[in-house]
Amino acid sequence: MEYIYYKDSKGNFGDDLNAWLWPKFFGEARPDGDAFVGIGSILANDSPLFRNLSGKRKIVFGTGIRPGWQPFTYDDSWDIRFLRGPLSSYAFNNQYEYIADAAYALGLINEFNGIKNTEKKYEVSVIPYFKSLAYFDWEQLCKQLGYHYISPCAEHGIEHTLREIAASKYVIAEAMHGAIISDILRVPWSRFVLTTPVTEGLKVSEYKWMDWLYSIDLPTTETAFIKLYRKSAVHQWVKKLSANMVHVDFLVKKVVKEELLSTLSSIDHYYLSKDEVIERINSRISEKIYLLKQEKRQLIMNNE
Repeated sequence: MEYIYYKDSKGNFGDDLNAWLWPKFFGEARPDGDAFVGIGSILANDSPLFRNLSGKRKIVFGTGIRPGWQPFTYDDSWDIRFLRGPLSSYAFNNQYEYIADAAYALGLINEFNGIKNTEKKYEVSVIPYFKSLAYFDWEQLCKQLGYHYISPCAEHGIEHTLREIAASKYVIAEAMHGAIISDILRVPWSRFVLTTPVTEGLKVSEYKWMDWLYSIDLPTTETAFIKLYRKSAVHQWVKKLSANMVHVDFLVKKVVKEELLSTLSSIDHYYLSKDEVIERINSRISEKIYLLKQEKRQLIMNNE
């Protein structure tokens, strides 16, 4: 199968899980096979990821809707096995079931217990959103906080990042898959918001988080919000000169940094889905993997 997912030039842990995880179940990627759409919020009409897939069967395996101005359109070439959460399912008029984010398949790999049982080394780890790296020196920020920094780019490989999360007693995540992987590895997590309303879009960010949180029965978690851009005295001057036609926001790094340090240091609420929720998710995803593997085997036998 050909694994379809968003690829950032500098790497993004959540997306790059696809190339590491799915070959463990379905074999190495083959561009001449079906298109497998797994981890990510990429079901959108304008996605460039699907432009060259005409004629291919597109297997949707726990993917999430990326909300836009028009409903997601699809045809018979889309084989939807399950969706990430109830919001994604609702976007298809509840025609297809949801289970949870496809990354929960991590709990089914042979290496899982070895990774999960990594010795604890860090009291609190911070995983920012990968597009937040351009705004601050996160390693330095974490040093000031006395927290451990985990890069969302996974420069040292996916398994290294998994073990870094597993080695943490608590995780504070802006990256959604930082929280998801923490939940899978049974590491209590907390969410903060900094750049995603700007870099990803508030609608997209909140939609995908709630889609996931509803799927694991945690819809009322508390989020620490730090405003990135804010108005200054210059805003009032520009507003007056433009007859209230122009509004100006500024990034004052010193102010934001101070608020960021204060907010992250005061987080004391952490979350974890219930064990029975994890068991239910693992059982349902395991069944979906088994059925797809059986289909592949039957197809190979028919072609021999």
